[in-house]
Amino acid sequence: MADVHNRTRYLAGCRCETCKLAQSTYTRARRQAKKSGVAQPRENVAPSPTTPTPAAPGPSAPTDEESVVAGVREEIAGFVGAEDHPGLIATALALARILDTPSAIAQHAAAAGRLMDLMITLGKSGKKKPTKLGELRRLEGGKSA
Repeated sequence: MADVHNRTRYLAGCRCETCKLAQSTYTRARRQAKKSGVAQPRENVAPSPTTPTPAAPGPSAPTDEESVVAGVREEIAGFVGAEDHPGLIATALALARILDTPSAIAQHAAAAGRLMDLMITLGKSGKKKPTKLGELRRLEGGKSA
C-alpha cells in the first residue's frame, strides 16, 4: 500500500507539509461554510487542493448596481482632489470589497466604520460642482453640441 498523506494521516499525528495543508484546507472550508450558514456533511478526508470543489449555495454576491464598491467609486468621483490620495482610495475600495463579501460578516461592522471615516476624510476638500455646460448636457441626455 502506498504511503498516502492527507487529513486522516494528519489526525493520526503526521505533521508533514502535505498533511498540514490538507488539514488547513478542510478547516478553512468548514469555517467558510459555517459563516455562510450552509450545512455541510462531515468528511473524514478533505478533497485535494487540485480537485475543484463545488460552490456552496448561500448568499449571493451583490450585482454591480447594488455593490458597495460601485457606490464608493461613484462617490469618490464627485470629490474634489480625491485623485491626490490614491492610498486612501485604494483602502476605501478594499473596505468596500469586504462589505460586498457575504462570508465576511464578522468584519462588516469594523469595515463600515472605517470606510465612513475614509469617505469623510476624502470629502473634506468638497464636492465637485457641475459647470453650466455640464449641467446643460446632463439635462439634454448627454448629447454634445
